[in-house]
Amino acid sequence: MSHNYFDQVQNFIEQSAKVTNLVELARLFDLTIRKLGCTHFICLSHVDVFNLPDDAVLLSNYPLEWGLYHHEKQYFKNDPIMDTCKSRITPFIWSDPSWRALLNFDKEKILNEASEFELGEGHTIPIHSGDGYSASCSVVFQPGEVDPHALMAIQLMSVYLYETAIKMKTKSINQRKKPTTRQIECLQMIAMGKSDWAVSKILGISENTVKFHVKAILNHYKVATRNQAVIRALFYGDISYMDVEVNKPALKPEQSGFIHLPR
Repeated sequence: MSHNYFDQVQNFIEQSAKVTNLVELARLFDLTIRKLGCTHFICLSHVDVFNLPDDAVLLSNYPLEWGLYHHEKQYFKNDPIMDTCKSRITPFIWSDPSWRALLNFDKEKILNEASEFELGEGHTIPIHSGDGYSASCSVVFQPGEVDPHALMAIQLMSVYLYETAIKMKTKSINQRKKPTTRQIECLQMIAMGKSDWAVSKILGISENTVKFHVKAILNHYKVATRNQAVIRALFYGDISYMDVEVNKPALKPEQSGFIHLPR
């Protein structure tokens, strides 16, 4: 590994120690891999994404449309990358002929369809930690645009990213105060794209009360917009991806940056 790539790894580790939440950590990784030529990433525990345990994580900037399509088709049951990571400890390139030769038609179909969402070529690092889950971190790039030495650096950072995220999520859940039940109910309605008026009718409260709860939610997550509150709640596990899935326009890919995919 060149000295420059080693510096990138060292800088990522040092900056990771300064972030305070999962969103900041994911953004840091995103910025770092973009400097190395990558466009997308996903780092996740291979568990039920609709009931994410406290000791599991998902950090990603994959297109939201792919996440919705992936779930609609129930591809998580046959995902070639996740399946491979369960029994493999060495990283692999998605275009590697020796790996692709092991895939059946359905798994090849998933990879081919992913390429239509700008997820055509990638590098996956299987992660087997002490939490009992298999996990992985994948980065996506255009063929030929990433130095193999850069992928070695990303491999080191990916493992550090996952372990840091697990510790950060567990610590934050244990320490932080969760929103109230009513705030969560309002947040779920917001994630579905419903107006304050619609929320008030569904929950049987006044529209002013809904506005009060929404303001409290924004203050709780220390964010300025409702979409940001939904994103933050997804990362903390206060609401599930299912709450967003109902209405696709609720979170646009460029707004979300980090989404829950079937894991």
